[in-house]
Amino acid sequence: MTTAESALPLYRRVLGDDFDRLPGAVKRLHDHSGELCANGLCRVSRGSGVVSRVIARLFALPPSGESLPVRVCFIAEGEAELWERDFAGHRLKTRQGGLAGRPGLIYETFGPGRFIVRPRVMPHGLDLELLGVRLLGLPLPRLFWPRIRGHEGEDAGRFTFDVAIMLPLVGLLVAYSGFLEPQEETPASRDAREWP
Repeated sequence: MTTAESALPLYRRVLGDDFDRLPGAVKRLHDHSGELCANGLCRVSRGSGVVSRVIARLFALPPSGESLPVRVCFIAEGEAELWERDFAGHRLKTRQGGLAGRPGLIYETFGPGRFIVRPRVMPHGLDLELLGVRLLGLPLPRLFWPRIRGHEGEDAGRFTFDVAIMLPLVGLLVAYSGFLEPQEETPASRDAREWP
């Protein structure tokens, strides 16, 4: 990778020319080289079983709620990005980066897990496909991988997200969906819009 390529924002670097096919609101949140924060609303659902609750606590996942204020800051750190999420006061930090020698893939680490994901540009936005899982540094057999649905899109000019994580034999771990708008927008104009 050249010095010029390594200076590009993470998703622009990983997606290459496909990055320009993303909806405008998705491009805006991924096309920065410093720090970008965005605010919005989301709903969070958590699995109710004992195992689901224990795993959710291990990974510090947010509690259930409707119309929760959410703030996400995307902070470039070298060739990686720190994602700081705040769900109504519940904070969750993850790190994303490209994989050396594996173009088109990213990793995301949080808690004791590291997830290998292929972001795919689709007509409606960006879908995330899980390709590998490590737990405490050890590869997890595919049989035990979570099922992850991850989608980023655009609705009425706003960045939208829809994520669900389910576990084999356990069921729902967490699902969250909502919208984000870059911080530059004033609170008055943001509050004037309805929750989808």
